[in-house]
Amino acid sequence: MSKKPSVSILIASFNKEKFVKRCLNSCLNQDYNNLEVIFYDDGSKDNSYDIAKKTKGIKAFKNIQKKKLSKFNTYHQISSYNKALSKSKGEYILLLDSDDFFKKNKVNEIVNFFNKNLQSNIVFDLPIYYYSKNKQIYSQYRKDVRKDMWPRFPIAGSCISFRREFYKKFSRIINSKNFSMLTLDFRLSAIANVILRDFKLINKNLTFYFQDIHGESYSKFKRFNRNWWLRRKQAHDFIKKIKKDNLFSLKTKIDYYITNAYVKIFNISS
Repeated sequence: MSKKPSVSILIASFNKEKFVKRCLNSCLNQDYNNLEVIFYDDGSKDNSYDIAKKTKGIKAFKNIQKKKLSKFNTYHQISSYNKALSKSKGEYILLLDSDDFFKKNKVNEIVNFFNKNLQSNIVFDLPIYYYSKNKQIYSQYRKDVRKDMWPRFPIAGSCISFRREFYKKFSRIINSKNFSMLTLDFRLSAIANVILRDFKLINKNLTFYFQDIHGESYSKFKRFNRNWWLRRKQAHDFIKKIKKDNLFSLKTKIDYYITNAYVKIFNISS
């Protein structure tokens, strides 16, 4: 009998004490056994790291260096996942923010996908938008997910899984410092769509995506505010940089010109 592929769940955390135990338990309760859970805390001021460290079956690490102040959390999050990845050994990698959590069969479903799709390097599953135990919205599968990208994906960072070699291959693009507003999930989705042209989406809701009204997405990127437009421009610029041809859809081209015109006319800058 062949050995099951090794899997690493990488958890990035910062000041999420209230949610850490729920997150960790969802990993430990997976119905898949060749699994390790790497928890990386980015210098939290609360008890997040202590909770993880005391939890049996969790490999917990903490950033003891003083965090550099930055306007957005983008590079801190990417750095946390990079550090967690360096501590891991799994053939397949699953990302998980510490306020999100998985369904019990998540890892099994991901492994089954890669076993059946040997040429695919990255896969996305559908989120369950989690507000509370009494309010949960299941994201629906859309066949019209555009291959040329922006403005949106039906994806959260915790819904992304990939082969280890994939991340290493595209590390330079993933870690680019020229796009301070573009989160890791957008970068990985862009690579899958634009470079690999292999955006695979499992039509199952496997990840609970916590809707934090105090989080960065809600507080700093409200629709049509200054940062919203700037992030939109960065997204277009990122796609343009990594796209090898100019075969954008008319819808995307129009959006690109509108965004650039708005930023220029109203003199919006970072």
